[in-house]
Amino acid sequence: MSRISISGGTAPVAPEQARIECVGVNALDQQRVDVAVDLTPCVEPLTVELVIVAASGEELCSVLVMRSHEWTLDKILHLRRDAEPGEYTLHVGIFRDEVLLDHAARRFAFPRPGAVGGG
Repeated sequence: MSRISISGGTAPVAPEQARIECVGVNALDQQRVDVAVDLTPCVEPLTVELVIVAASGEELCSVLVMRSHEWTLDKILHLRRDAEPGEYTLHVGIFRDEVLLDHAARRFAFPRPGAVGGG
């Protein structure tokens, strides 16, 4: 998974100016997904929500990182059940209190079981 951050050396901004700068997503196997998110540095802590949704619309995983001071997040998300091969969507939202400041969606695919290298 490659990530490029465009915020290097940028002074922290007001929450209203915070943005999702980069999202990386990589299915590790049928139950785990590696997610990396880079945010604009912010003067206040923000809440980050990560949700994985199947093509059918079924939510398979959701994580809420409350009042984070981190500008880069790297998380392994665990699905509620094994994923079928096919396309899924990772939604990332950043919030100040209950107000959505920015949203990004990234599509990714799960390979057939056994197609992912073990290790």
